This record gives sequence, structure tokens and C-alpha cells, in this order.
Amino acid sequence: MMTAKFSKLERRVGHIASRRASRQLMQVPWDRFHKGYEEYIRWQAFALWARAVVESEGCAPSWLKAILRKHCPGFVEETVRSRKPELLGLQLLPWVHNQVFGFAKEEGWLDALVFYGFRDTRAQGYWTYWEHCESEWRKRRPASFPTFVRWRRSALNWKLDASCAVVAKAVEKFIDFEEIAYWLRPLLGAPTIQLPANVIRELGQESPGLLEFVSREVSAANEGKSGSWQRLFSWGKDHVLTRAKSEGWLDRVLPQTEIHPRHVRLAKFSALCCKSWLENPELRYPSLRQWQRDAEGYVRASRRCGLIVLLPGRLCRVE
Repeated sequence: MMTAKFSKLERRVGHIASRRASRQLMQVPWDRFHKGYEEYIRWQAFALWARAVVESEGCAPSWLKAILRKHCPGFVEETVRSRKPELLGLQLLPWVHNQVFGFAKEEGWLDALVFYGFRDTRAQGYWTYWEHCESEWRKRRPASFPTFVRWRRSALNWKLDASCAVVAKAVEKFIDFEEIAYWLRPLLGAPTIQLPANVIRELGQESPGLLEFVSREVSAANEGKSGSWQRLFSWGKDHVLTRAKSEGWLDRVLPQTEIHPRHVRLAKFSALCCKSWLENPELRYPSLRQWQRDAEGYVRASRRCGLIVLLPGRLCRVE
């Protein structure tokens, strides 16, 4: 797969969009964003399936219009008034933004939903498969078009070096590891490290192998050696992404991990926790479950209100 090359202006616009999306992402609890995120990815697939059919037929066949009337009330009538039926496929996703996700627009996080939703592993697979269908159906119209469920399943399982469904699962698995790593980050960044008893107990239950590694890193750090944080992620790649490494598609997992909204939230919340912990080392270190709940519920208020961070033991306001 060729790597896209972008101009300086395109990269700058991309950075601006990324910062805006990141800011909006932190202004809504993870559970609410995640539900919208998963739904948005499915709507992308639906829009691309409908677009593939319309572009192959030159207009929306009656059976597709019936489906659209059921799931997108009012949309077909809007496109009829435009007198350009061939554009129906192009107009569906903007309609979804305004009608299905109008609540996210009103609450100020639609840009984040679109930014991360388009970059999700599954969404990338849908777009790639849509391009494949567009090319193949232009050469030879299918005897019958696949249902949306069948088309979406084919897109998820369509193989390059690994199907996007497999890559998506690997991304989620590595982010699960990252969650534990970010929980440990304040400890690994301390001048001298001593693992609290509750951390030793929980790590032993979650991952005995990781506890053994972290214990070795603690001993090395207390002897003046650095780099624990980088080595922790190297350990994760070696132990969590073994299949991706052995089959040669690790380079698909890591970039998708970095752009995943859950990873972005964890990294930002962890940075705030590091600052708070270093300023207040006497606080009891949170359990993993408590840290997870705080990370998922964290909301960044407007600039006028500062940042509200719920940490075990106190409510911390960072202006």
C-alpha cells in the first residue's frame, strides 16, 4: 500500500483538525462518545453500501429507496427535490451528520466523532472495500446486489495482509494493555519507585508476566537506570501483539492505535494524573478499577472553568 504524501498546508490543516478533535473528545464522557462512535462507524458502512449501489445503477432502485425511507425518514424526499438522483449516495453521509448525530453537533463534539470515526480501522476497511466494489461493479454489474449486512461483513473480512476486523481486535487488545500501562505511568515517572501493595496485588491478578517485568524495571530504576516507560511499551508489543509481529502486519496496528480516541483519552488523562501524583505523593494510589472509572468519566470543561479532574482522594482543578 502506497504512503500518501501531503503538502505543508495539508499537514497544517490536519494538525488543526487533530487538535480540535482531541479537545472535543475530552469534553464528553467516554461512554457517551463511544456509543456515538460505534454507531457512526456503522452509518459510514451503510452510506458507502448505498453509494456503491446508486453509482452502479445510476440512481437508487426502488428496493433501496424503501430501505432508506425506513432508516432515514425524509432523506429520499429531500434528494427527489434536488433532481439529481445520481447524487443520492454522496448526500447520505452529510444527512446522517445533521439528522442522526445532530445531538453531537449541538453538544460540540461532532468534529471529533467524524475525525476519529473516519480513521477507525473498520471505517478504513469500508472505504477500501467500497473502492473495490465501485471498480468491479463498473466492469460488471452484479446479478444481484448484496444486502447491507452481507456487504458490511464482506468489507470487515476482506483481506489485505490481515482483515480489518482482525486488525481492529488487535488494536483494542493493545489499548487494553495501554490502559494498565498508563495507570502505572505516575509510578514509573517518580524519582524513586516503590510499588504500592494494591498495585502489586492487582498486577498479579491481571498479568503476572507484566508484574514480573515491572518489578525488574523498578529495581533498575532505583539503581539509576532510565527508560522504564519506553521498555514497558516494548514489552507490550512483544507480548500483546505477537500475532501481528509474526504475520507482518504490526505496522497496521500501531498507527491505528495512536489515532484511536480511547488511546488519546487515556494518554491525556494519564498526563494529568502524573502531574497530580507528583505534586501529592502522599495520596493513596488508586486501584486500576478506580482509575478506569475516573478516566472514562473525565470531562474537560470550557477554558473559563479550567480542567476538572476527578482523582482518588480529592477533586483537582488545573487552571
